[in-house]
Amino acid sequence: MVPERSAKRLGRWDLDADRIVVCEDFADDYLGQQVTKLHADLFTDAELIVHLDSDCVVRRPLRPVDLCDWRGRPRIAISPHSVFGGRGPWQRGTERLLGWPIHFDYMRRQPLAYPRWLYPALRRYAKLLHGVSLADYVLAQAPMDFSEFNGLGAFAHRHCPQQFAWEVSPSSGYDESHARIFWSWEGITAASESELRGLTGIGAAGAR
Repeated sequence: MVPERSAKRLGRWDLDADRIVVCEDFADDYLGQQVTKLHADLFTDAELIVHLDSDCVVRRPLRPVDLCDWRGRPRIAISPHSVFGGRGPWQRGTERLLGWPIHFDYMRRQPLAYPRWLYPALRRYAKLLHGVSLADYVLAQAPMDFSEFNGLGAFAHRHCPQQFAWEVSPSSGYDESHARIFWSWEGITAASESELRGLTGIGAAGAR
């Protein structure tokens, strides 16, 4: 799935994709891509939806057991806000979205998997609380002050905790056992380029 104005860029790669979906363009795509993800259930009929951020690289082929426990409940790695020195990186924005104190960060490992019913449930709640659609709410936020994954995770943790497998980490670092998590805002440094080539198996001669 790509924004309409970016679709032509896909011609650079020989993609083995079953389906490519073009989604809406947004003036601020940092917020816009979060809106798209919060409506992921409208773009697929899958019962479990898996997200991987664009600045992450999967380390190995993943199995269902990596994403869900033996009961089929999505695994979500979380860290208490205390490990960040008192306030988590997305705590304020998530509390403003949901309207209650948030004690954990819910974006500690990639990919993230959620059941399709969670998305419309969060959208209905947000509209009742804020009086506008969740999309309009998100687009009115300041950049870097909203986290769609923390919103989904915190909403699930409060309203349906038994339907997820929560894995609490005492560390402020990411769990990168499934995917290497880079920071897109940093750009591609010489060190990250070297690491990316190693992770993807693309050498200097094969880079495009």
